[in-house]
Amino acid sequence: MKFRHDINGLRALAVTAVVLFHFKVGLLPGGFIGVDVFFVISGYLMTSIIMGRVAKGKFNIWEFYSDRARRIVPGLMGLCFSLLAVGYFIIEPATYHYLGSTSISALLFFSNFRFWQATGYFDSQSDVKWLLHTWSLSVEWQFYLAYPLLIIGLHRFEKTKKGCGAVLLSLTLLSFLLCLWSSKAFPASAFYMLPQRAWELLAGAIVALNFKNGDQRYARLLLTAGFVMVLVPIAFFDQSLPWPYYWGLLPVLGTCFIIAANRPDAAIFRNPLVQIIGKWSYSIYLWHWPVSVSAIYFGFTRTTPLKIASEILIVGLILAFGGFCIAMFQRRLRPLFAETRPQEMAVGAAALAFTVSFAGFVTFAEGWPSRRPESDQQRLAIYHAAAKDWTYPDECSGRGPRGNLRPCQIGPDGGQGVLVLGDSYAMQIFSRFQDTAKVDPRRSFTFLTTPACPPLTDVQIVHDRFNCNGFVDQVFHYAETRNFKRIVLVANWYGYFDLPNDLICFVEGDQCIIRQDPAWFYSHLDKALDSLRLRLIEFKKRSTEIVIVGATPSAHWDVPNELARRKFWGGDTREVEFIDRAEYEATAAPSKIRLQALAASLGASFIDPLNYLCDATRCPTVDADGVPYFRDEAHFRSAAVKSTRFQFLDDATGINNRLSAVPIATAAP
Repeated sequence: MKFRHDINGLRALAVTAVVLFHFKVGLLPGGFIGVDVFFVISGYLMTSIIMGRVAKGKFNIWEFYSDRARRIVPGLMGLCFSLLAVGYFIIEPATYHYLGSTSISALLFFSNFRFWQATGYFDSQSDVKWLLHTWSLSVEWQFYLAYPLLIIGLHRFEKTKKGCGAVLLSLTLLSFLLCLWSSKAFPASAFYMLPQRAWELLAGAIVALNFKNGDQRYARLLLTAGFVMVLVPIAFFDQSLPWPYYWGLLPVLGTCFIIAANRPDAAIFRNPLVQIIGKWSYSIYLWHWPVSVSAIYFGFTRTTPLKIASEILIVGLILAFGGFCIAMFQRRLRPLFAETRPQEMAVGAAALAFTVSFAGFVTFAEGWPSRRPESDQQRLAIYHAAAKDWTYPDECSGRGPRGNLRPCQIGPDGGQGVLVLGDSYAMQIFSRFQDTAKVDPRRSFTFLTTPACPPLTDVQIVHDRFNCNGFVDQVFHYAETRNFKRIVLVANWYGYFDLPNDLICFVEGDQCIIRQDPAWFYSHLDKALDSLRLRLIEFKKRSTEIVIVGATPSAHWDVPNELARRKFWGGDTREVEFIDRAEYEATAAPSKIRLQALAASLGASFIDPLNYLCDATRCPTVDADGVPYFRDEAHFRSAAVKSTRFQFLDDATGINNRLSAVPIATAAP
């Protein structure tokens, strides 16, 4: 193919948007759309290459696969090997183990499956997954494997050959419809998986087949419309939107328009800097994300101009060093290596096998903890165990595929006993009542919970990953058919209702609206709480006791992981070992006052966990032996919840047949 400066310019635009988005510049909240632009470009180029060779009778599928491997694998292999090699010295075992396993999935091109399966609420945070960005490479490679087989199959017979365009268009529409459905029902699948993303690549294929536009008709109109449709989403969309969904049409069609305009001679594309960035786009994409993760891993969490400039400089230095190495290889070492393709592929396969083996060893060695002395290994093992200490059954979370509630039942299911309604903060207390049921089997506890879901009916989650919207209404209908003696509401109340806030919106008619104006926001919160009060009054009329439990304290960082990192480096862990109570109380105050008023208006009880889990100034995150109370930044681990520090929960659920207004446990200083 003739080199097209316009497509190279699109690459530059896409990778710039992605980098600035991941570096949290804030100017491009929709910068993640750059990946969609890359998908359209890939579909266009692969179709042009395949159809061009098929038309000449020169298409060889193994040669096609070889070309794709030579383009993608060396850079990816170099990235994974470098991270594993450097990680030996700087990354603690749990994270190093995860890096090893995800390196294997990246190098074998199934990392999109890996990250799709690891989208649970308590999975490691996305911004510390060193190879998260490789999901898009896996999607592209899976497309490269299947797509030429489809084209070859269609070209075997004259009738199917003529209908090739119609087949591709049909597949595009089917994939788009699947994407629309999945974006709401299974958002992680819609984001990570090829069937739901194939329409973006096939859109590029349709342009390659039907819009050559050699005479550049309507080129200026197509180019202008295309840039508007790509740049507006990059500038104004954000992560709160379900994606790709309908919204993905704008950048996909915009990219198609720019390619169809066929204006490689346009001045904007001829800019030398644009062309350099475009040519280096793959390497920039590979390396920018690990640089961003490393900044967070080493504690540079605040986005500042200096941090952003440093990250961009580091990426530039990496690429410059890589360019120097390539130049030296080509000048000095290349003559010593094989020149024929089979020998070249054999050398490449051996290098790939070595890198995968390296990653496999790190994985099976559980992150190689023997890199540190025995005492450090034991401490790191404690932190690692704390991060895994969670007993709430996955099958009890939220609703099933058909929308049915999935209650978690402890003790006899007689429709009586205690109903615990809430989010993941309600899930974290489950382990305590498992033990209670072992002591007194007559006790009945029903948990109806879903992550990231405040127990209010007139509030919706903007980016509803866990199918929260409508869940609380359904729970109340469920409770109305039972005879629960007590309803306990437990949630991360203060996290939902702190400003600025892009997590929730308030229902007004057929719309759900969010504004950052405090007066507007809190007046709507008051209305939502009043609506909750009216629902709870109906239960009070049935002599059901109501208890509202305030949020347990949360930290600024993932406690076990942060302790492990600092311990591995030999750093100071003291600031990780407590939460400033005054700071947390300041955040909680607007919501806490309203919850206390709600409880008073109902004649219900409000229990503040801070009175039991904190002293006057601090909330400890570790016990006297340095063992974390937390399993992440916000949730207490199951073993901690079973301790006497959480005895207030026995009062909240009526195990002690009373509701204490006096703390019954005192946190360690």
